[in-house]
Amino acid sequence: MSDRIRTSREIRESYIDFFREKDHLEFPSAPLVPPNDPTLLFTSAGMVQFKDYYMNPEKAQHPRAVTVQKCLRAGDLESVGRTLRHHTFFEMLGNFSFGNYFKEEAIAWAWEYVTEVIKLSPDRIYVSVYEDDEEAFSIWNRDIGIAEERIFRLGKADNFWGPVGETGICGPCTELYYDMGEDLGCGEPGCQPGCDCDRYLEFWNLVFPQFWLDESGQYQRLDKPGIDTGLGLERLATILQGAEDNYHSDLFLPIVNRVKEILPSGMDMDDPENIMSVNMIADHVRALTFALTEGIYPSNEGRGYLLRRILRRALTRIYIFGLEEPCLYRAVDTVVRVMKDQYPELEKRAPEVLKVIRAEEESFFNTLQRGRERFRSLVKKVKSGGREVISGEDLFVLYDTYGFPYQLTSYLASKAGLKLDEEGFNEEMERQRELAKQSGRFEAGEEDISMTEVSGGEDSAFTGYQNLEEEAVPRKYREVDREGYEGIAWSGEGPAYELVFDRTPFYAASGGQVADSGTIDIGEYRSEVRDVFHRGHSVIHLVEFADSSGSPESLLASGASAHLRVDRDTRTRTAANHTVTHLLHAALKKVLGAHVAQAGSLVTPDRFRFDFNHFEGISHDDRQQIEDLVNRWIRDCLEVRTEVTSYSEAVKSGVTALFGEKYGTEVRVVRTGDVSAELCGGTHIDITGRIGLFVIADESSIAAGVRRIEGLTGDAALNHMRDYKLVAADASAMLKVPESELSGRIESLMEEADQLKKKVRKMQSGDISGRIDSIIDQARRVGDMVIATGRIDVDSVSALRHQADKFRNKVDSGIAVLSRAPGEKLEFVVAVTDSLIEKGIDANMLVKSLSKISGGGGGGKKHLAQLGTRDTGSEKAVFDSVPEIVKDMI
Repeated sequence: MSDRIRTSREIRESYIDFFREKDHLEFPSAPLVPPNDPTLLFTSAGMVQFKDYYMNPEKAQHPRAVTVQKCLRAGDLESVGRTLRHHTFFEMLGNFSFGNYFKEEAIAWAWEYVTEVIKLSPDRIYVSVYEDDEEAFSIWNRDIGIAEERIFRLGKADNFWGPVGETGICGPCTELYYDMGEDLGCGEPGCQPGCDCDRYLEFWNLVFPQFWLDESGQYQRLDKPGIDTGLGLERLATILQGAEDNYHSDLFLPIVNRVKEILPSGMDMDDPENIMSVNMIADHVRALTFALTEGIYPSNEGRGYLLRRILRRALTRIYIFGLEEPCLYRAVDTVVRVMKDQYPELEKRAPEVLKVIRAEEESFFNTLQRGRERFRSLVKKVKSGGREVISGEDLFVLYDTYGFPYQLTSYLASKAGLKLDEEGFNEEMERQRELAKQSGRFEAGEEDISMTEVSGGEDSAFTGYQNLEEEAVPRKYREVDREGYEGIAWSGEGPAYELVFDRTPFYAASGGQVADSGTIDIGEYRSEVRDVFHRGHSVIHLVEFADSSGSPESLLASGASAHLRVDRDTRTRTAANHTVTHLLHAALKKVLGAHVAQAGSLVTPDRFRFDFNHFEGISHDDRQQIEDLVNRWIRDCLEVRTEVTSYSEAVKSGVTALFGEKYGTEVRVVRTGDVSAELCGGTHIDITGRIGLFVIADESSIAAGVRRIEGLTGDAALNHMRDYKLVAADASAMLKVPESELSGRIESLMEEADQLKKKVRKMQSGDISGRIDSIIDQARRVGDMVIATGRIDVDSVSALRHQADKFRNKVDSGIAVLSRAPGEKLEFVVAVTDSLIEKGIDANMLVKSLSKISGGGGGGKKHLAQLGTRDTGSEKAVFDSVPEIVKDMI
């Protein structure tokens, strides 16, 4: 083994240098979110950024490439921490050929690198090939000189890659394994490379994309086959460093040690389950740090859902270890320290990553509090019914409604002596997935709705970019029941129809932009357009005819031409708002940082909202800077240009594409001066000056890591500012000061109010001090010890602590449990005098005992601790239990 190459940094550098000497062009790591592939949630392999080059090698910048790629996979979460092989985030070293070299060179160079550069022992290297790949077998055996008994022929499941879909590029592969030692093996007679145990560690996969699988199931050979390899950095570091496993390599060990420091002391770290848990937490916090650095935030859908799932798996383990407060965020700095040399962006974004993880932790533990109460009631219900199993339906309600992780339910149920109906839970999960699929099929299902056809030919050609009026031929129609449409503002009694035309200037709702409004005339019949939407490939115009005395049925059936007219004012205002969202997106990136990405939008004629990824609220100065930027671009009268081009060309030129949007081979690019360039099918104005004015009406948080701006333009923005002016004028009149002095006057009034509140509290404290004396007088005695319990109606828990301190000053030897009832919960403060603390009784111990009775939780110091619960009926039980608990302590 090499004395030189051992660290992960040295491995990266040696690999890149080796293949650069073989005329490979080094490419930077692609981001974790594939920028050009909306079909993938995450970049899961090095070849993702090069996918197009295997079918079209002539498009590649260079026929050979080498990378160190950041990858994220969430398909094997249950295996993470348990095996040597599985991680959520990992680094993949890769060398690639696009129609250039093939198997002979790929295999020879792989062998040269592992035996001559990093100097692995050839005696510990084994090889697998696809069972029918004689060419690869021959190269390993004849050219490299590996004995036949060290080459294993495996089937498609192990040694054949692709295609991703039903058709596409695919091919056999060959893999290199390292023998980690018999002690890590399963001991079975058939143990060999490909076995699920940890003895033979697969560390390098050489894929040979040489076929195209067609619709008939035939493998067609590619004219120019390629090479796609992936070498796992974590696995190679483990091998070269002689580490026990990946978690003892230089990439993980500092993170693992930091996790151990965060967890409660005195834990058995030789216990296999605890080892697995620590490894999993270390893996997950590393993955979270990288994902959040790239602006991928936890949410309830798509990538964000998977990220939240990873985070909550780690937090569930932390909770099982006995921690019920945010702590995972404290490991982020260690991840940054280990990885920042290769990925300097981690250090820059670390403060925001810390905030996001901490906020998610707080949310999770709040969720657990609610779920725990539900779980306790379930346990009571099951045991009172004489049963030992929690039903799948109840488990699903815990998971779906209360956000209670199944893993945690399993842990708590085992402690309560109960079993889980796992099969029933899985059935409920499957039922939910099926319902989601059915709701997702709504539009597709509507394609089968029957409509009366009146003319043949293609329909729904959109002409609205150029024209707001159009003569069109009806293609099909149907009369509809108004009650079948929610949210439609019907105005009269005339018949309602769905109409489809050969062409239309009406924009159908999509991409966050609402539909156009206007009128459609067919002969003497006029209709108001109430909605426009897509059904399959057709644009449906939902209309309401004004004349209830007659029906346009005969004219529709005859195919009479129609005059379609879009309301110009509504279209213009909608277009102005849509163009401003593009300017706002650019301004947010400029002011807040390049991590900002659009997460949703709604564009209407009257206002718009824009959702984006960013963790913290926008400061007053940043908000003003964003408004100023957008308004400056408006005053600059920037030209808004559109062009149609190929998707790949658009993305290559730096145009912003949004995840979740489906793009065809041809896309529409909207460019606003040199400020913004986005893929967009919506309607826009031709010059920014026509927007007039822009204001931010509101800015708020809608989810962890997702902010929302609500904005106004034109007359709506002007009226908004006038409204504020009127409010200021009214306040000025009421307070009898000029508007310029309003803030000072309000501040003065607030100070006066604070002084009055203090006077009121002082007056109340006189009454309350009498209450603590009364509680002491009525206290029970255990020997010479005073045990005082009672409620004191104070306005804050700090006031209750103040009364507890008074108790400690008034009583030489005693315990007080005082309560207050703010709203739908109870709060207790427990106080213990110093004399009893010396005897081993402390407030924190008392709270732990009382929490079991109240169903709540809390903690504190030896002399003073707090307890909170939502069980408002537990107060008497808590008070009554104190003497017995104290006796047990004594």
